[in-house]
Amino acid sequence: MATRAFVGILGIAFLIGLSGCARQETPEAKRQRLAQLRAELTRIQQQIAQLEQELGIAATGSGEAISVVAQPARLGSLQRVLEVQGQVESRTTVALSAKLGGTVAAVRVQPGQRVRAGTVLVELDSEVLQRSLEEAELQRDYARTLYERYARAWEAKAIAEVQYLTAKQQLEAAERRVATLREQLRQARIVAPFDGIVDEVNARVGEFLAPGVPAVRLFNLRNVYVSAEISEAYLEVLRVGMPVQVVLRELADTLPGRVSVVGKAISPRTRTVRLEIQLQRIPEALRPGLECSVRFAELQRPQAVLVPLAALRRRNAGETVVYVVQRGNDHGAIVQERAVRVGIVTGGEAEILSGVRPNELVVVRAAGELRNGMPVKL
Repeated sequence: MATRAFVGILGIAFLIGLSGCARQETPEAKRQRLAQLRAELTRIQQQIAQLEQELGIAATGSGEAISVVAQPARLGSLQRVLEVQGQVESRTTVALSAKLGGTVAAVRVQPGQRVRAGTVLVELDSEVLQRSLEEAELQRDYARTLYERYARAWEAKAIAEVQYLTAKQQLEAAERRVATLREQLRQARIVAPFDGIVDEVNARVGEFLAPGVPAVRLFNLRNVYVSAEISEAYLEVLRVGMPVQVVLRELADTLPGRVSVVGKAISPRTRTVRLEIQLQRIPEALRPGLECSVRFAELQRPQAVLVPLAALRRRNAGETVVYVVQRGNDHGAIVQERAVRVGIVTGGEAEILSGVRPNELVVVRAAGELRNGMPVKL
């Protein structure tokens, strides 16, 4: 009896000591101790499940299989898509301006209009030039008549040679003036240098247009391309000819294309490389200056083992596991916990580099907590 009392007193003292130690533990120490206990519990449960499986007896616990939803791991193609910003450009986009200053008399085109080479786009007021040309042409005709008379008289030795040469010089000067005025009249018109589409018109009737000021912007759709800047980190996967998709959100269209140029120089400021993409289809509404997105596959795997993201579970140690459904020894099904190595994650699926084979059933949803060897029903 005394021995039992002594043992009881020791037990009470031990509990009091444990209680005092627990009160003295810091929150961080408690969290560490909790993690250790959970890890130990998991290890013991796995040993129990393994022994139960070897002995062919039902798993401990409730004894009832819990409901799960499982999907087979599939073998499929996987790619991670890289997207960068780009802009539509044209190699034959020109800003046309007048060589002479003057008041705009007429604008013959509108934005979006197709024109052919030589089409008059803008005309300046040339009334004064036209009158000057007519006057110069009359003076030229008079100088030609005078020269012809002096030429005949000089041949007949009726006048001095100096009179003949003077008449000839006056005719040549009159012809040069006519040619100059005609060129000025030609420069009073802005014409299209090639077949193209009018992108922008800045000239307005009645306004003064100074020489060199852009009046019309013209481009050719046959020479449009997309330029983009991409980080130097992706140089290894870039190559000329690789397929891309050009997304034009303003046009609600996606165009196929291929990389035509990969720049050799890396920008020291942005650490990017310049790309050029040749479009394989050019819509009518495409215009230089449009912003777009360029998408291309950064990495492709034609034969990858894929499982839904919902099948992945994280352990405290940072390990990733999945539960694979297998047949039990007697009847029904059990789940086996497997550590997996995850590759690319994209589109709601994860690539499994090791741990799961194609067509194996993996649990994506369960009605309760899963343990290794636990009976389940699909």
